[in-house]
Amino acid sequence: MKRNRTSLRPPASLLLRRLAALLLTVAVVGTPARAQELVRVSRVVDADTYEVLSQSRRERVRLLGVDAPERSQPFGPAATDSVRVLLSAAGGLVELTRVGTDRYGRRTLGAVRVRLAPTQQLGTLDSVLVARGWAWAYAPGRQRVRWVQEQQRAQAGGLGLWRCGVGAAVPPWLWREFKQEIKRRYRVDCPR
Repeated sequence: MKRNRTSLRPPASLLLRRLAALLLTVAVVGTPARAQELVRVSRVVDADTYEVLSQSRRERVRLLGVDAPERSQPFGPAATDSVRVLLSAAGGLVELTRVGTDRYGRRTLGAVRVRLAPTQQLGTLDSVLVARGWAWAYAPGRQRVRWVQEQQRAQAGGLGLWRCGVGAAVPPWLWREFKQEIKRRYRVDCPR
């Protein structure tokens, strides 16, 4: 008499799904939480890049999720000064959460929180820059709906670099590609 043998093994697709779920669980549970560290900003390079002192070592940090005008770009000095004022009011101390390094491995990418006057509540510097009109919401590959909405409000209100109108502001990622002769055509001489 022949026995009907049924396979006791689950189908391959089920095994793959279980393996994927297990790997995802290990990745989420096994990933350490990003540590927040209190650091002192020693230099504001431009509105979205800073040098910080961390455990007696200097480190260059680039904000994630925003792109601010370069120092040589129209509105660059004003955006940089706005960050200096914010940091000065906070005594130069910020809370840094490291997320990784830039594609060249030179700068730390991170989120920076600073105490905002007059309430002394912690606010994320990237969000503050966008809301005050000193940076573009810029996160390639990720949608930052809240920052895009803050940018639209700043544009509508003519804040920061939007004071001359949306068309007058050149995004930094384009500015960096421009040749010198094109850069000379751009000036900040719009009425306040």
